[in-house]
Amino acid sequence: MFAIERINIIKNYLQRDRHVSVAMLSNLLNVTEVTIRRDLEKLEREGFLTRTHGGAVIKDDADSDIGYPAETPLNLTELSLLQEIADTVFHLVADNDIIMLTDGRTNRYIAKKLTQKNNLTVLTNDLLIALEFSSSPGNHLILLGGDLEEFAIYGQLAINNMQNFSLNHLIVEVDGISKNFGVTVSSINKASLIQQACKTAKTVSIICPASQFGEKSFYRVGDISIANKVITDSTLDDTYKDYLFDLNIPLYTSVDIYEAE
Repeated sequence: MFAIERINIIKNYLQRDRHVSVAMLSNLLNVTEVTIRRDLEKLEREGFLTRTHGGAVIKDDADSDIGYPAETPLNLTELSLLQEIADTVFHLVADNDIIMLTDGRTNRYIAKKLTQKNNLTVLTNDLLIALEFSSSPGNHLILLGGDLEEFAIYGQLAINNMQNFSLNHLIVEVDGISKNFGVTVSSINKASLIQQACKTAKTVSIICPASQFGEKSFYRVGDISIANKVITDSTLDDTYKDYLFDLNIPLYTSVDIYEAE
């Protein structure tokens, strides 16, 4: 990972948590504590943070320097539906599992819930998901290497790195599921990474809020048949429930998470 990528990750973490420890960053970024201290020194010279014993705190006037991805704020109903999906996935992932969470807003809610599990091995290309698990000592986090694009890691290097892993459970967030176009996402880099990740996983779970069924994004990942499971919320229209039933693809919502597969 290049220095500029580490710097961005450190800034992102401080924007959220206001303080950071050298030991945590060293573990998260897989570099020495000496390297992290040098990064913090650079950011202190830039006026972004103030170093403390064993870490650093963000300066109040640095808030406007960098921010999280611009996302439409959620209302209480939307937030509740995302939590439904997170609760469903929580019951489908077992302690000691080896999983991957791809980048996305819903998967970040899932990650927050899954930090309550024990001894998970979690691979991700999402920096914010990585930060969730960095403070979960009972689980093991692996941040996928590759090209940093805002808050996610993509590119040929990331695709090549995927070949080094074998996953029990791939949890993929997509931007749309439609009968005519299958599974779609917003970028070709995201589509390519998902396609490679599917080759390494025993089980592929597609995550898609009910509001995005019938929608299509610009890049096609593949047919819905790439999924071993589809996980959504309880507002899914019966038309799509019947569609997935006819394809013999198990569907999970908050009301059926305890049903046998």
